Amino acid sequence: MTAPQQPAQPAQQPPPPPPERPSVAQAEAEAQFLDEAVSAIGPALAGFTTAVLAYARTGERLAGLPVTVAKKVGYYALVIAALRGLAQRSLDHQRTWAGKRAAEELWEHGDAAVEAGIEAGLTTLSQAAKHIARAARVDEATGGSPGISLPGEPYDPAQAEHAKSYADPDQIALPVVQSTKHAAQLAAAEMAGWTRKAWVSKKDNRVRVNHVFLNAKNYEYHEVPIAEPFVTLDDNKLWYPGDTSAPPHEWMRCRCWLRLSR
Repeated sequence: MTAPQQPAQPAQQPPPPPPERPSVAQAEAEAQFLDEAVSAIGPALAGFTTAVLAYARTGERLAGLPVTVAKKVGYYALVIAALRGLAQRSLDHQRTWAGKRAAEELWEHGDAAVEAGIEAGLTTLSQAAKHIARAARVDEATGGSPGISLPGEPYDPAQAEHAKSYADPDQIALPVVQSTKHAAQLAAAEMAGWTRKAWVSKKDNRVRVNHVFLNAKNYEYHEVPIAEPFVTLDDNKLWYPGDTSAPPHEWMRCRCWLRLSR
């Protein structure tokens, strides 16, 4: 008697290859780029901070994007020029490590990617402008000038203390650089048809726990599809290091970087 035939087992698909680890040279180049970009954008951000503080202390209310205030107090052109230069340098830096064929793909979408970087930088500045206004506010109850905080916002000593860091150009420079750089690079890669992105940390004792988690090789969100966010231990979603759509503790002083692949 012939034994019944067993159904054929479906062939198992091999697991995807592990993401290529960035070289030491690339990690050093990323750190150098970040330091140089923060220094380069400093003068524009100093003008931005001074202008917002002066505007807030006149008693006018600050609302909306920084562009709203920018056109009134005269720093708009300087800030846009600085963000445009930063986005362009970020794309040049990206192409350096992409390889010849991939670099050619990225060239095709440079203009749109630069605009995406500028938009992300302005979004970061819109948050900074509101905190700068908070730092400028003097509580009405102490005899100070009313109305120089956000419209309808009660005075909060804790918020005022937290906002001091935003009034310092040295503090807001890093998140502005991070958001502009990564938004430009991400846009260029996505438009070129690239598919994956990985979170890379500095791997030192200053890296916050959530970002150590994102950089862990055995974590499912370490490398994700380019159109999906990274998800932290707190269930916060970040599209890239420096993404200011997440709570401030996720992006303030973040030194991580994004590795994109085809």
